[in-house]
Amino acid sequence: MARSLTQAEKQRFRGYFPSLDYASVREEVMKEKMAKSYLSAAQRRILNGECARVPERVRATFTQAFAAWKKGWFSGGLAISSDPHTRTVGKEFDTLIALGPAILPLVVEALADPENFLALQLYDAIQPNDQLLVQFEPDDERILEGEQGRAQRVVQAWFANR
Repeated sequence: MARSLTQAEKQRFRGYFPSLDYASVREEVMKEKMAKSYLSAAQRRILNGECARVPERVRATFTQAFAAWKKGWFSGGLAISSDPHTRTVGKEFDTLIALGPAILPLVVEALADPENFLALQLYDAIQPNDQLLVQFEPDDERILEGEQGRAQRVVQAWFANR
């Protein structure tokens, strides 16, 4: 959740953009953020069903470990690293790996949120089916989509081949 701006920040914003209303800009940004979903309504229903089949204890462990792992994605030395693979360390990541392929629906659900593209590292590590791994050669123009584009392609591949 985004924090509220202080009065000083709002004044500074108005100074830079006197004709813009902060509230309307924030509303537009939030609408845009919410609109960026990789899932259709039908896919969301299917994924909800798949996630419900994951045992409750496994879901709880995943939720806790994933939140802790995600919290560290941009802290310490990782804050300046552009290499996604550097996020594959730590006890939280190890806990997620130990849960194995049973958590794939939960990982796909996480990947459906554009902010969770770094979860590709987890998906790649636990996906037993090489046909469902989405990797690009350096000369493939799809590499220009970055990890965010690859995350979207992984989600769609998972639905197409499950």
